[in-house]
This record gives sequence, structure tokens and C-alpha cells, in this order.
Amino acid sequence: MYSEFKLPFRIPGLGIDSISTFAILLMIAFLTASYLAPRELARRKLRPETADWAILLGVIGAIVGAKIGFVFEIWGEIWIVDTSWTDTLYQILFFYDGMGEKYPGQAKGLWWALFSRGGLVFYGGMALTFLLIYTYLRRKHGKDNAWKYGDALMPSLAIGYAIGRLGCMVSGDGCYGYGASVNIPILTMVYGPMAAMSSAGVRVWNTPIIEAIFSMGAFAFYMLWARYQNFRPGFQTALFLCYNGLVRFGVEFLRINNAVFAILPPPTYQGKSLPHHNYISTNPPAYYFENWHWYGFTQAQLTALLLLGIGLAWILWKKLYTKDGLAT
Repeated sequence: MYSEFKLPFRIPGLGIDSISTFAILLMIAFLTASYLAPRELARRKLRPETADWAILLGVIGAIVGAKIGFVFEIWGEIWIVDTSWTDTLYQILFFYDGMGEKYPGQAKGLWWALFSRGGLVFYGGMALTFLLIYTYLRRKHGKDNAWKYGDALMPSLAIGYAIGRLGCMVSGDGCYGYGASVNIPILTMVYGPMAAMSSAGVRVWNTPIIEAIFSMGAFAFYMLWARYQNFRPGFQTALFLCYNGLVRFGVEFLRINNAVFAILPPPTYQGKSLPHHNYISTNPPAYYFENWHWYGFTQAQLTALLLLGIGLAWILWKKLYTKDGLAT
């Protein structure tokens, strides 16, 4: 796995001489969506130029929302009150490393969280993307047609998500799981020293590829069957919420994420609790992956259950599973 490619030149003024492999795959994801979306809109006799703004809003929402989601995820490491909350607020607003200036290695800065190259939370990006695109579609095409356009974008979202997860795998950005007790080709692997975060020689669950495979399956389902069925507007969007919520809920059992609702004792090593690897600056040692285990429901799992519930309730309440006429 390779976290970045060196450029043969340095970008003047920015000091950038490399590009991350995740950024490359993310760009490919949006380019793929920009190719598929207008063609699907045209096939459904909708306005294909709508895809241009939808993709642009998707780029903005995915990146900005993911960074905001990251801030919420590590807020306990940002907002640390020692003398007073006003002192903490001053420290957070006027210092890049925030309370990390006072507590190196224990706290993170708000501006660091927002502008660092890493730290992207998918559900934050997904939430803001949905909000921006829905607002645009509703204002542009009205409430009745907004979900017709939304449904047409779902195949592009599915394949875009799959490619994005491949980017997580190729870069080795730490979104993988803990040590696997079995050796399953592709589904388990060792992330080497060229990854953004190596797995210290430990074979871990390859959760990015697991999610990518499921998302490719969702894309195939949309392209080969669902898009030819004339379900009520909103059905294919609600179906994506159900699919993503169910898959992410299951995959989280294998990922290294702190529990917000603990069920089991947290992972420890030599009597000390293991931190989430987002909070440590160096690659974790082998014992970190060997001793980590799922110990309770994570923030992502609770969000996934919420999405699954919203999707199911929407389908049943509005009877979206019924068909309005002939397929288009």
C-alpha cells in the first residue's frame, strides 16, 4: 500500500511535492459519478445538466462534512477545560494545536482537525452532501421532483463510495480493522511501511475492501435491476440508507473505533487501556492490533442504525415499495 506519490516538481507557494493516493482515488470516484449521473438522468428523461451542480455540491459536502464529522468524533480531545472554559476557548480559537499546546500528545487542535490532510469521517460527509444536494434539487425542481432526481443519483453514489473505500485501502490510512485470527485472501492483509499507518506486521481485517465489495454489489443491484423498476420517488434513496446503515453496522464490529456504549471491557495491554489510533502520532506497535477488540457500540454504529431506521420507516410510511406505472 502506498500513502502518496512523489511529484517530479514542487507546487510553488504551497510547498507540496506529493499527492496522496486517497486523493487520487477520491478524484476518480467523483469523475466516475460525473460520467454516470447525467446519462442516468437523461435515460429517465430528466435534465442531465442537473448532475453538474449535484456533483460539485457532492465534492464540497463530502470534504467539508467529513472534516466537521471528524471534529465531532474527537471533540473530547479538543475541548479540554483546565483553568476555565474561556481559557480553553481562547486556546482553541487562536492556536493551531489548541489545547495540544499545553498537553502535547493528549489533546488536538480545532484548526489541526479541520485543515490536516487526514481525519475524514464518512457520515459527516454523507450528511452534509445529502443536505446540500436535496436543498438544491428541491429549489431547482420542486418538492415533488426532488426525489426523482435523487434516485437517479444513487447508482453514482454507490460506485463512488466503493472507489473511495478503495482509496482508504490503497493509502492504508488506518480505516482498517484489528488483528485477524484467520488468513482470508483480500479480506485480511498486512499494511506495510509505505501505508499512511502500517499494521506493524500484523494481519488485520481489511474493512475498506469489505465495504467496497458491498458497495459494488449495491451498484450492480441499481444498474441491473432497481433503476428499471418504477418504484415511487425516494425508494432508491431510502434503499441506499438501509444498505449503508446495515453494512456499516456490521463492519464496525471489525474496525478499530472506540465504543460510546460499552458492552465488554475495553482493550488493554499490560494493564493500560489502548487509545484510538487517531489520537496517537506514530504508527501503533504490533501489540496494539493484536489486543484490540470490539467492546461496545461505536458512534458509527449508532449512526448506521439511525440511517437504517430512517430508511425503513420512510419506505413503509410512504409505501415507496409500490410501483406507479411502467418502468422507464
